[in-house]
Formats: sequence, structure tokens, C-alpha cells
Amino acid sequence: MKPKPRKPMLPILLIGLLAGCGKGPQVLGPSGPSATDQDQAEISSTMGTVPELVEDGAFEREEALASGLSAPESAGPADGTSAAIEPLGFWRRITSVERRFEFEFRDEDPAGRPQTAIVTIHKQLRGTFNILVEGPKSSTEDVSRLVIHKRLADHSVRRILLKRVPALERQVEPEFNRPRWRVAATSGVQVTSLPRDLKDHAEIVSLRVKTADLDVVITDPLAFIRLRQILQFQHEEKVELTVTTKRADDVVVLLRAGGRLRFTNNGDNTYTGVWTPAALRGVAHFGVNALSHDTLYDDEAPYNSQAWILPYVIRPCELAEYMP
Repeated sequence: MKPKPRKPMLPILLIGLLAGCGKGPQVLGPSGPSATDQDQAEISSTMGTVPELVEDGAFEREEALASGLSAPESAGPADGTSAAIEPLGFWRRITSVERRFEFEFRDEDPAGRPQTAIVTIHKQLRGTFNILVEGPKSSTEDVSRLVIHKRLADHSVRRILLKRVPALERQVEPEFNRPRWRVAATSGVQVTSLPRDLKDHAEIVSLRVKTADLDVVITDPLAFIRLRQILQFQHEEKVELTVTTKRADDVVVLLRAGGRLRFTNNGDNTYTGVWTPAALRGVAHFGVNALSHDTLYDDEAPYNSQAWILPYVIRPCELAEYMP
């Protein structure tokens, strides 16, 4: 029989890291072998020490599509515009983030204690999707710009795999020699707009990542990636990305620090772009985002989007088998 769900308090460290704006995190679980509140508390504390494996920071940035295009504070809403529009750029504004953590425990040892934990992090993101368009010209200005605001609701999912690792034998108090939880793997992040049953929902089928010495096709962003197998790039090398979606008229962009980059539509449900990773220490993230054509080109159509976000490191950085 599975134990009843419990909702222990998360350590202050993780709350400070993950609570963000909006409501505080909700904790569900545990399920599986007998786990204690102390296991959940230790796991939460461990995750709080490795924020680079928990938070991606790529999707929620308020960055516009075109380099150098910033969200204009003075632009007003576009009232009375026609359905067909020509966007000059777009950006998201996230106003609310609600987090939920699901704990699952596996691999019971002879004493009945779990040796493996899987934490699924759900985020509900709400705000506006903003499209900059040209409006009618007035007698006193050459160009008038308007902003169309669409309601944004996204569901983000990420999974973290942790292992109970025996501590090194040291001449210290026994309390410090007992097994500790360590992060062994992380998944990417999948962010899907709501409602997910929207007709012709934007959907990414695969992502091909190609460099001079790497060629990999990713079909499941939520599959676990062992820390030593996280994507590795050279500083300033060219990374060719090919995204396959279910439609030939999507708009696909790269999510990166410093702005968005639109991919080339190849006309066959594939979209290509070239990216040069910046020199960063530790684990960073990049993502690809598929938006339906009508999201950007029809002012009355709902926001319709899916994004995959993946971790990477810049060589010669090498991650340990477990973190921290």
C-alpha cells in the first residue's frame, strides 16, 4: 500500500530559490518505498545547492525576438486592428509562477529505505504574450507602433534524479557519515501552452544538435541526462540546430541569453538555425520554441506554443557523477 501524501515544509533555501513570484510551491508525495519527511527535506536542500540543474532561466526572460529590440513601455494596446497582422517583434511578460513538486521514491534497500528519488517540477506560468506591430500613421509622426497583448498560460515540466550516496568515512561525528542525497541526472524542460487540447497545438517532434564532433537527435526533452552526458560545446564553435515540428508554417526561435533568434523555415516541417554558445561557467541552458503561425500573424488567435530547453556546458568543464 502506498503511503498517504504528506506535505512537509520545504527548507528555506529551496523556497528562496524556487518560490519566485506568485504562490509558494506545493509539495506532493512521497510515493513508492517508505520515505521520511527527512528524506524530502534533505532532497529539497540538495536541489537548493545546485540551482543550475533546477532552474533554466531561458524561457521566462523578457527578451524580444530581434536583437536590440526591447519591449516598448510607451506603446499602447492595439484596439480595432484587423485579424491579419505583420509582427515587428514579440516578447513574453510573466506575471505569475506557481510551482508544484512531486516526489517519487524507488529502489528499496534491505532496511526499507529508498535509494533513488525522482522529483518532478511543475510550473504554471501566466502573463501576456506581446506582439509589436505597425499601426496607422498620424499627421505628426511617420510611424505608429502598437502592441497586441494575448493571454499567456504555460505549463513547464522538469525532472530531477537523485541517488542516496554513502558518505566518505571520516573521523567526524557519525551523523555526518550517513548517506546523503545527491543529484545524479536532470532532464530538459518542456513548456507547453494551455489548454493543451487546443486544435492544432504547436508541437516539437525532434531537435537535432550538430557540431564538428557531435551529432545527436533529441526526441524526448524529459528523458534523464546523466551529469557527465550533458551536452558539451566548445567556446565560439558553430552549433547547427534543426527543429522538426508537425506543421510547415510554424515560427521557430532560439531561446538564449541575449535575445531570440528566428530559425529558417525549410518548408518541410523542419527549421534550422546556427548558434554560437557564449563562454559560461558551469551548467547553462538553451532552448527552441515553436509558435503557431496564427499566434503571431492573427490578432484574434490564441497564444499557441511549445518549447524545449536543454542544459549544456562549455569545455573543458566536466561535471562530477553526482552533485553537489
